[in-house]
Amino acid sequence: MQVSRAFKAGCAILIISLAATSQSHAGMPSFALRDIYRLRFQELSFFIFLLILCAFLFQLMWNHAAKGFSFLPSLNFRRSLCLVTLFGLLMLLILTMISGIRELLTPGAWRKQGSTYRLNDPAQESTRKRSIDHLRAALFEYARTHDGRFPPHDFTSEIPEKLWESPDQLGSHYIYSGGLTTNKTRSVLAYEPPNFGSQRFVLLSSGEIILLTGDQIEAKSQSAPGK
Repeated sequence: MQVSRAFKAGCAILIISLAATSQSHAGMPSFALRDIYRLRFQELSFFIFLLILCAFLFQLMWNHAAKGFSFLPSLNFRRSLCLVTLFGLLMLLILTMISGIRELLTPGAWRKQGSTYRLNDPAQESTRKRSIDHLRAALFEYARTHDGRFPPHDFTSEIPEKLWESPDQLGSHYIYSGGLTTNKTRSVLAYEPPNFGSQRFVLLSSGEIILLTGDQIEAKSQSAPGK
């Protein structure tokens, strides 16, 4: 079976775009996309490549099955691509409906973590609080030996890297405000990253650990120190 010209042209364009890399041109000016746009372009190119590959395989399987059934028409690549795209959109619609129904039946039971969602288990709160409590102990031990000053940043070698990791699947770092002292008792010292949902544990420079929403954390971080 001969592959259609459209499939050959699409594969050629995708191979060129995927193989293209930044090169130096003997001092000539060159322009490149920013990293974030380059990554998005690579993701989109890979998605299009998979779509074309699925359409090609679907065409092969369909035409092979059509040989045994006279009532099935043969399928060219263009129609195969349209069918695969339609099936993909239908699956996306079904998954969106499932996600919406799940949220309606269990409101507030799920929180976004990375690119997926995780169940808000009340038992996890004790683990989260214990984790940030360990970080608190390390920060205040550092301040005790540095005239009441907390670390200027979260890369200090005196605090183990593991303590900066929150208890999620990604090991996300706590968000830290460096340069504070124990005298500024109401300042936000560290808090959980956004993937822990709307209610996050916050460590104040007084040593108190409280639960705040994202808006409350932002407002408290922007307020004057010492309040």
